[in-house]
Amino acid sequence: MSDSWDAEVFRVPDIAWHAEAPPVRYPIPVQYAGELDVGDEVTIGLPGRYFIDGQVLARGERDVVALRGRADELASLAVAAPYAYWLAQAYPKAGLTMQWWPVMYSWTYRDAVSPGKERPEAPPTAPEDSGSWLQSVRAALDEPPVRRPHPARLAGSLSGRAVRLQHERGQWSWWIAVSEPFDHNGDFLVSAMRTHHYWLSQVTFDPVQRQQAVPLYRLFVYD
Repeated sequence: MSDSWDAEVFRVPDIAWHAEAPPVRYPIPVQYAGELDVGDEVTIGLPGRYFIDGQVLARGERDVVALRGRADELASLAVAAPYAYWLAQAYPKAGLTMQWWPVMYSWTYRDAVSPGKERPEAPPTAPEDSGSWLQSVRAALDEPPVRRPHPARLAGSLSGRAVRLQHERGQWSWWIAVSEPFDHNGDFLVSAMRTHHYWLSQVTFDPVQRQQAVPLYRLFVYD
């Protein structure tokens, strides 16, 4: 590898500071979060044991059921894995595989600051590096962790991962990355799909039509 090639690489400017990091996201117990819409994402779990992110509210109504191995009946939500939910949307005759999960063990994530909310004018600044992974270590597992944004360029791998794209100041949208970063005429891009398009592509096997190349520096991941 020549020294001139190395020089070309390091001449590429770091423009990540042009993008504003999206808000920190906090887990809100569903019982305090107000009405949810069918298709909204929820996190389910059992305190002190485990959590599963990215589940989908499959029905608007609720029921009273008991978890396996427990006698007490609890108000519950109908939840489904995203693949099962979008499979049912594409092929209704296939039916929907879902489960009832207690409301008291369900959370939904909310932004610390709502997208689009007016903020004081200030020049964009580079997102701070979170530093050591030790900052994410928790003393208890009674609720899901707070999710903090990081520039996607710092992530070890992006393919199949949820990413948040900044459109303009205070406005973001959710995507699924379907490639690692690539160079296109000097711009670093990532192929990505809208969340519902991504899951439908797992059913239709036609992902190319819905892919879009988006700038790497405008993408953020949550840890």
